[in-house]
Amino acid sequence: MEVNLDNVAKKNILFPENTHVAEKKTSIRIEAFVLVVAAALFLFLAELIHNSVLSSELEGANKSISELNAQLQEIKAENRQIALENEELQEKVVILSDTINDGEKQAKELAQSRIPSGFPLKGTASLDSDTVELDGEPIASFVVSPGTGVIATANGVVSSIAGSKGSGYIIMVDHQNGYYSVYRNGSTPKVSEGDEVTKATELFEIEVGHMRFGYQIIQENKYINPLDLMETYG
Repeated sequence: MEVNLDNVAKKNILFPENTHVAEKKTSIRIEAFVLVVAAALFLFLAELIHNSVLSSELEGANKSISELNAQLQEIKAENRQIALENEELQEKVVILSDTINDGEKQAKELAQSRIPSGFPLKGTASLDSDTVELDGEPIASFVVSPGTGVIATANGVVSSIAGSKGSGYIIMVDHQNGYYSVYRNGSTPKVSEGDEVTKATELFEIEVGHMRFGYQIIQENKYINPLDLMETYG
């Protein structure tokens, strides 16, 4: 049998080519696999790093939130303390205000208690409307029954007692605010100079034979009409 050398040559040439192609395809598959694995590994690592960064940021955020919550609690506690202090201050202000008001009220009452506006006799008396002046100065003159008490018309201090049983006594009370009250009668005085008196302290008890009583008021070194200030007649 005659062998065709050309065909043999062709066959010998074709087989190596097919082998090379197969190897090339296999190599491409391996490279593709490697690339896929590398890409997957890269993505995994990237995701791992990303998650690690997120976890770190989340931890930092949680820490910041915890710190902020702690600060918020401190602020709330401080606000509660401030509120309590404000309440205490308000109570102190109210107490102080009441104290000031009480002090002002007491000062006003004290000042009022030293104005000789009261009636100078315990009981009733007849006003002598014909006698309105003494030595050119205004006076209130009364006709009083024996046993009637002559009383101070406001708080003060007995500054002087002048006169005698025969000529009559003059008791002057300094009310320490520019006012003086003057009491004129022949009965024996029941107080002494320097005595402190209140509104209602008895200065005389009208005795028989001394039933006329004179009452005057001095304001800032000037006599004024006592009836203008006297509560009973004012």
